[in-house]
Amino acid sequence: MTESVSTIETNRIPEKVDEVVDVYLKLIEERLPDLLESFYLFGSVSLGAYQEGMSDIDFYAVVNRKLTDADVEVLKQVHKEMKKKYPKPSLDGMYIRREDLDGRNAGLQSCPYFNEGKLQLFRAFHRNWIDAFQLKSYGIVLKGLPIETYNIPVDWNELKTNLVENINSYWANWTKRCETITSLQYPGLFVSGSLIEWGVLGVTRLYYSIKEEDIISKVGAGEYALRTVPHQYHQILQEALRIRKGDKTSYYKSVFKRRRDALAYLKFIIEACNSTIKGTS
Repeated sequence: MTESVSTIETNRIPEKVDEVVDVYLKLIEERLPDLLESFYLFGSVSLGAYQEGMSDIDFYAVVNRKLTDADVEVLKQVHKEMKKKYPKPSLDGMYIRREDLDGRNAGLQSCPYFNEGKLQLFRAFHRNWIDAFQLKSYGIVLKGLPIETYNIPVDWNELKTNLVENINSYWANWTKRCETITSLQYPGLFVSGSLIEWGVLGVTRLYYSIKEEDIISKVGAGEYALRTVPHQYHQILQEALRIRKGDKTSYYKSVFKRRRDALAYLKFIIEACNSTIKGTS
């Protein structure tokens, strides 16, 4: 890692993540010298919830110039090589400019986003994303300037509105697909523990953020829900936490009941998130 990184910061980084990022930063400096002004980790690493084989490496890279088509082609090659050398964990993140962080580029689809070794799309950086809040509050500096150098104000009223929009679009549609016989999610929710974990803990993280105006790991969100939701949903929460932690013994004897409980919980949390917003508006 770079010399500017404090011992406190690097002590928070798992050994495998440190190895992958070190190789990546050297490749970037070799192929695109002096491009990166700053480089930050967020996500599971910054929350102390990184799990080998399950978690990805989430990052924001601040670049000091507008990226050219040639720059983007080099980044594509770097991420392709990193994916080949390190299939897991995946380097997932955006390349942004100061103008994106402070709002001068508000709404411009200027930021390349990489996931699973590929350029997925160009999109705008929104300061009222939960990821932006997490960067500001929990991000780890691996290169460059302290995060507070950049002006990233957070309006929690707007952020929570964005979270509920996500609940009512992505997660509500995902739940409907799980109930639609012709969809892949329909049989998947019977046989795939990862789908159970993805759905139950995914909505629970949003529920936590809407209620507490903060962010938390999937495991932390599940444990929070066990303290705050009705007892009838505890079994499916314990099952999702069991899957996330890699424990082998299921809390269910019937995959049919597990599926019913998962769907009931998803609908309950979607409604709870909407009710919370209505109650504060």
